Amino acid sequence: MRPGASTLFPLLVLSILAGLSFWLEQATEVPLVSDTGKSRHDPDTLVDQLTVFRHGPDGQLKYKLVASHMEHFPDDESSLVVAPHLTSYRPDAPEVVLTGKTALVTQEGKHVLVRDEVVVTRAAFAGRAEMTARTPELTVLPEEGKAYNQHPVQITQGESWMRGIGVQVDNNLGTFSLQSSVTGEYLRKRQPQTETRP
Repeated sequence: MRPGASTLFPLLVLSILAGLSFWLEQATEVPLVSDTGKSRHDPDTLVDQLTVFRHGPDGQLKYKLVASHMEHFPDDESSLVVAPHLTSYRPDAPEVVLTGKTALVTQEGKHVLVRDEVVVTRAAFAGRAEMTARTPELTVLPEEGKAYNQHPVQITQGESWMRGIGVQVDNNLGTFSLQSSVTGEYLRKRQPQTETRP
């Protein structure tokens, strides 16, 4: 005895409904998230009163980083540093000190983005006055001894000053180069006059 159309129709409808139910369940199922913390931007390491020294292949000190607090994030291997104080050294040249309110350090420390009230100071040397640069933020390449940005910068040295947009800093050469909209005033140090007697 063959089933009639009236018997097959309900079976067909039930089959379609069962298929739709399965599809809806798969489509709306929320994937389980691993609880290891790797997928979230949560710190896995907290350090207070941090000091890091970096030496070159010859054993000479290249730079020293001091900070009040650091947080490391495992999802992208970055670190947030609070109150960074980075001192860069090179032979036979004045040290350069960089400070800011915060710094974001990328994986392996190759890039450091220093933010908020960034100040770069090159110590006085060879009769030249101390040089200071101020800017909102600065990207630093510690291993290369270089830094750059595309923000307003003000540089002062003694009574001389310069302002511009964007800067290239090369600690290997001891240079600060402003990129555009540069204005300034250079005042040469006056030599003391000697009295002459008749």
